[in-house]
Amino acid sequence: MTELTGHVLVVDDLDNNRNVLVRLLQKEGLTTNEAVDGIDALEKVKNGRYDTILLDVMMPRLDGLGALAALKENRDTADIPVIMLSAFNESKAVLDCIALGADDFLQKPIDRALLRARLSSCLRRKHLQDREREHLIQLEASNLEHRRLNQLKSRFLAVAAHDLKNPMSTVLLLVDKLLQMDEAAVTLAEQKLVARRIRDSIHRMLGIVQGLMDSAVYESEHFALRRRIVDLTAMVRFVLDENRIYAASKRIDLQGFLPEHMVMVDADEMRIKEILDNLVNNAIKFSPLDRGVQISLTTSAELEPMALITVRDHGPGFTEEDKQSVFGPYQRLSAVPTGGEVSIGIGLSIVKQMAELHGGRVWLESEQGKGATFFLELPMQKSG
Repeated sequence: MTELTGHVLVVDDLDNNRNVLVRLLQKEGLTTNEAVDGIDALEKVKNGRYDTILLDVMMPRLDGLGALAALKENRDTADIPVIMLSAFNESKAVLDCIALGADDFLQKPIDRALLRARLSSCLRRKHLQDREREHLIQLEASNLEHRRLNQLKSRFLAVAAHDLKNPMSTVLLLVDKLLQMDEAAVTLAEQKLVARRIRDSIHRMLGIVQGLMDSAVYESEHFALRRRIVDLTAMVRFVLDENRIYAASKRIDLQGFLPEHMVMVDADEMRIKEILDNLVNNAIKFSPLDRGVQISLTTSAELEPMALITVRDHGPGFTEEDKQSVFGPYQRLSAVPTGGEVSIGIGLSIVKQMAELHGGRVWLESEQGKGATFFLELPMQKSG
């Protein structure tokens, strides 16, 4: 026989009656609470959560019918199944209980088998109602989040479209200028200047397109990790080398503080490099000229060994408002790249999701006007 589960309130003014019912219910595996009359019952229900109520009809102060009416009139308690109990099996009493919304009626003395059957039905119905309510709450929360993300995405796409329009217009104007130049009069220096401006505009467009592609990957929710044991020290060194030319173009000193030994992690090498590249690239992007960006890798010797990467810049830092949304998708923050670079507003949200897929985490410490430090923590491969 399946054990019943749930929390039941037993309401009866006679101690003996309550004690008998409580013992029966506890033998069935149910938890219980007791009330001595209708007023006490309403107070208990207001301060607790019950899956079914056993409610005596005849009680002082407030009888069962009055308590039943109050329960069913209250939106917060209307769905709790109520089984009425009475020593009298008069049809009028039964009809009154049903009319007020009682789920069932049992005559005293209570037959255990019948009580179990009625409770089983009420509890099953209540559990189904609770699951449906939780599902609706989750669905509504999901819909609200979906609408919020759609609004952010629409704003993001509008900004991206605007950002694409400017460099595309610039390229068209420059191409027209080239076509109109007198071949004999134009100098090589002028040609190179126009070519560089076209190249810079195309780089801006590529940055925006890459952001849109990253956004599509984010929304697909399919980050298929291809894990293997890899050296994190080598990956950080690789990303540093990849970003040195960019850093040099802004006269930024890119400093790496890495251990001599290998730091092994079970990870998707390409994804981790993307995370690191995003963090290092952002630090360079928002740093003023002639400053430094520091990247370090350290390890802990705890029971669960972790690798910690820090990326520190000396840029404008983040406002308190920015810090609340920095890892959200489609965010445009108050900081502006110092070299006119493109900031599409999707990268850090993907960094967070990829880090968590690897069992790690990423966070930020920053004070406005005093730079920012991003921290990436990843579980290390256990030795042996």
